[in-house]
Amino acid sequence: MPISPAVLTLPRGERLRRSAEFQAVFQQGSRLERPSFVALWRRAETRRAGFAVSRQLRGAAKRNRARRRVREAYRQVRAQIVGNVELVVVARPIAARRPFPELVEDMRRLAENLARAARAAETDA
Repeated sequence: MPISPAVLTLPRGERLRRSAEFQAVFQQGSRLERPSFVALWRRAETRRAGFAVSRQLRGAAKRNRARRRVREAYRQVRAQIVGNVELVVVARPIAARRPFPELVEDMRRLAENLARAARAAETDA
């Protein structure tokens, strides 16, 4: 059964919007790398995500396309991502040309790594 597009939207409350919110994750977060992107995350009260693209990808249109593709991959695996994390996904230049199923697979692996890291952090605390 196909998933309704409304279910895949990213509600405003689940987005990082202000520069200060992004900076907090960059400065205090942990880093996980995938071939298509770098993810920075930290524990938080609710799950929120923000998306950025490396300036190595020249041209605003190309950067916007890469950001949209990574955001869509996130939407498809959002339910698998651990709650209570703030996440910034920085797309690498390859994200603009990589086949979309591979982007989704990278995001799935990120979700697994986040779950593992969150469990480890809970046992350390």
